[in-house]
Amino acid sequence: MRRLRILALGLLLIAPGAFGQITQVTFVRGSTLSQLINNLYGGNGIDLARTGHEAHFGETRDFQNFSDTLRTALQSRSFIPVPSSVGLVSYRFNETTGTYERVEGALGPILSERGSTSGKGTLNFSATYTFANYETINGSDVTELVLHHCLTPDCVGPNPLTSPYLHDTVNIRVHFRLKSQAIALAAVYGLSNRLDVGVVLPYVRNDLQVFTHAFVVLAPGSVPTTHFFDPNVETPDQFGTGTAVGIGDLVARAKYRLMPKASFESAVLADLTLPTGDKNNFLGTGATKVKATYIISRTVHRFTPHLNAGYEVRFGETKLDIFDYRFGTEITATPQVTITTDIIGALRPHASTLFRSTALGDQQLIGHSEIDGAIGAKWKLTGDRALLFNLLVPMNKSGIRPTTVITAGLQMPL
Repeated sequence: MRRLRILALGLLLIAPGAFGQITQVTFVRGSTLSQLINNLYGGNGIDLARTGHEAHFGETRDFQNFSDTLRTALQSRSFIPVPSSVGLVSYRFNETTGTYERVEGALGPILSERGSTSGKGTLNFSATYTFANYETINGSDVTELVLHHCLTPDCVGPNPLTSPYLHDTVNIRVHFRLKSQAIALAAVYGLSNRLDVGVVLPYVRNDLQVFTHAFVVLAPGSVPTTHFFDPNVETPDQFGTGTAVGIGDLVARAKYRLMPKASFESAVLADLTLPTGDKNNFLGTGATKVKATYIISRTVHRFTPHLNAGYEVRFGETKLDIFDYRFGTEITATPQVTITTDIIGALRPHASTLFRSTALGDQQLIGHSEIDGAIGAKWKLTGDRALLFNLLVPMNKSGIRPTTVITAGLQMPL
């Protein structure tokens, strides 16, 4: 790891009010984005000035535990939403004629599903660009950690537990920003009028910045000559930056259309996510995932409301299964323009016991419940082509969340 100590005037641009006075900073690097996080403060915790007293802050490796927890939390989640399997050309079953006919009107959802399929022999293709900006944890762009002095006999020695300096703390303010960009190529082919198969292949770029500012908080009666930072030993401020580019996790999918009932269209969708992305650079989760989704929709005049309910099982060390629900509607504004709206939710049954750190207290890095709102539009061009645009924003503040997720792209049959 290469470490440079310089005046950190430029870093005042990063949340300046939250970090107070910045004097010197250590620049941290790593061969991967995960290693970059691990290398903060040398990868071995906080080192204070050599005063004859050996400081023991974090009796359970609290800062290292936090950096490990942040790294595994970022590895565990997907930063880019998977686009809808509904192509620009789709078919529905007409109960009156007993035949399949092409869907006219609404051009299809963007991040959710409806009950129609592509139709036998139809190949739908889409190319989308997505930008996601992650820099808040539980609604705040600064996370404060508190490291307490170790009070076990091997740390304290002969000194009484009432000694003021044993109740000093080291506080660390952490700010991170992960910009994730992806180009996703997706294809869906109709094997029959009722069965579609498809694949989604993302190519991802992640840009990570992490800045930490540490300072000693003296307990009443303590003196500043016992615990303080010496820049010649370790600077209280650390800055890490890195970039990773590569293939993300590949998604293979199949959708089977059920027979309609009372004018409702329904289908089941199966997604298999393969760990083709590098999890150490947050390009993928490193886990194989299987998701099954039930889809129901109905067209009423200009509106095509839909409801999706799915469950995703994750295979691997982290039991981060997800119950996924989505509901919304397509609105046919004109024959060429469709407006889409969605509420997208994720419930993680086991999240409350995962990604915990002593230094974080009650804060969670991955929330039990996430709720997002999405609004988008499709504009049909000539020759069965359509442009799409979608904006997704979080509606709650649980865990690591994006400020915005923007998707734009092109759909067409081939």
